[in-house]
Amino acid sequence: MMRWAALVLVVVAAAGCSNARRLANGKPLKNQSPNAILTQYGATAMEWDWLAMKLDAEVESEQRDGSFSATVRMARDSVIWVSISPALGVEVARLKLTPDSAFLISKVPNNRFHYAGDYAAVSDWLDTPIGFGDLQDVLVGRPMGLDLANDKFISRIDGREYVLISKYKRRTKRVIGLDDKDLAPDDSLTIQLNDRAYERVRERADEDDLLVKRHWFDGLSFDPVRDVFDDLYYQRFVTITRSDFNTTDGGRLPGQIEVLIETPQGVFTVRLDVGRTRLNKAYDFPFEIPDELERRDSF
Repeated sequence: MMRWAALVLVVVAAAGCSNARRLANGKPLKNQSPNAILTQYGATAMEWDWLAMKLDAEVESEQRDGSFSATVRMARDSVIWVSISPALGVEVARLKLTPDSAFLISKVPNNRFHYAGDYAAVSDWLDTPIGFGDLQDVLVGRPMGLDLANDKFISRIDGREYVLISKYKRRTKRVIGLDDKDLAPDDSLTIQLNDRAYERVRERADEDDLLVKRHWFDGLSFDPVRDVFDDLYYQRFVTITRSDFNTTDGGRLPGQIEVLIETPQGVFTVRLDVGRTRLNKAYDFPFEIPDELERRDSF
């Protein structure tokens, strides 16, 4: 196994060097298949069982703006625990997420409460559907929602980056007026049909029928630098941008993450600066709800 991992790393390094020479000579990146791109990404992607990090976060939207610091602890595919503090360092909220449940304690003066339920409240707060796996992907810098077993992609070259564009269904083609093979990496997807025709297609479609996923990878390091999701069913558009990647004991981790969510109701942006990280130390996830806190059905 170790020999195979070392061989893959050598292949990634060779591919990166080859592309570096091509770019230095004014040539485009070498064409690669989706499987080749994903294999080279996987060779340096984060491998972890436990992860802790410090975050500085900024939130911007039409309804709310603010900044805070957070301590995050995670057990892979099991628990995400977050302690949120303002600049003075006094905890104002604590969040615990499991694959099927979300728990929140708010200690904000005049707004003290707790929430225990599913991800509906989290999705409402972000104004887009999201689950445990999505949030875990964002925090560890993995392409969000990437399903290696079931996703089918077309690969394209976009400057110094590779982009994987999801193969989509016939109904998506009817809505946007383009075949997936004709879709350029940065095309802005808009509805080409009149409203009545679009509604007829939408009535017959499942949510995933009208979802187009695009993932960008650096042409030298194969870091996953951007995801774009065009949800034509609900007219939601999500962009995740990652930068300042660092090499850790578990693989490559971004130092900065931005999540931009655009919906008919407005724009919501979260920016994360990743500070100190620690891998593969087992952590506790303390979460005791004070008896006097009222329970609410939303955040």
